[in-house]
Amino acid sequence: MASMEVSGKTASKVIHNCDLCAEGDENVPAETYCPVCDEYLCTTCATITHQRSRLTRNHKLVDKKSMPRKRSEKGQEYVSEYCKDHPRELVKYYCPSHGDLFCGDCIVTNNHTCKMEVIANVSKGYGNSAEFKQHEQKLKTITDKISKTKHEIDLKAVSIDDSKKQSVKQARTFQAELINAINKMSDEITTDIESKAQATHAILSNLKTTSKTGELEVYSVTNVIENCRGNDVLLFIAVHRTKEIATNVSNKIDDVENAIESVPQYKFMENAEAKTHFKTSSSIGHYKQALQSGAHTGKHGK
Repeated sequence: MASMEVSGKTASKVIHNCDLCAEGDENVPAETYCPVCDEYLCTTCATITHQRSRLTRNHKLVDKKSMPRKRSEKGQEYVSEYCKDHPRELVKYYCPSHGDLFCGDCIVTNNHTCKMEVIANVSKGYGNSAEFKQHEQKLKTITDKISKTKHEIDLKAVSIDDSKKQSVKQARTFQAELINAINKMSDEITTDIESKAQATHAILSNLKTTSKTGELEVYSVTNVIENCRGNDVLLFIAVHRTKEIATNVSNKIDDVENAIESVPQYKFMENAEAKTHFKTSSSIGHYKQALQSGAHTGKHGK
């Protein structure tokens, strides 16, 4: 809040710089003054910052010609806060009982019986009062709390993103595990099917070999019999010599027929429990709310 005094032959001229610009280390000449805030302002700060703020837009600004040379030269007469209930009336009184501010119309209209104090009197030295310091500390506490809350929100957002990435990774891993498990079970059942089919074919192959051997034996006996036709003596001898062979072959073919009936035949049967589980399951998992074990810690839902 720098000011510069230029000496002349007749009078000294004081040049004030904008208080708001000075906070940003800029020296911009002040063009107006706010007696409520006790601040010198440039045109830009007065128009954009001061008159657009809800808290300061009703402040009556003083032009450059009427600005006080020093802050102590003007006092309460420059206070221009208007009443919230009577916008055209200035706030002048304070009620200690209610902790509220009033204008003259408030007192007359509402028939206030409380003991009122004039703000110009009760506010003297207020900048050093316990109430002001307590309020100032409260604002600082709220500001710190807001800063902490914003920081916690940022941490929470990071935690949620981490949880999302981890959960997607876990879901993909679990999906791969399920596919691998299903593929493994499929390979096992396929191997079992192949093994059983191979064993069954081996049994059938043996039965077929037995049948083929019996067929050759019967064919040989039939040829012997056919060659003996017309000679009853030789036919008699041939029949009696081949009876046992025919009986043995007949018994073997009976065994083959019985064996064919008992050859195992397999059929794939679905796992009803697994089928029901996957049909009734809506997903491979759930993205559930984690149980918080601390302010920023917790186990991610799977």
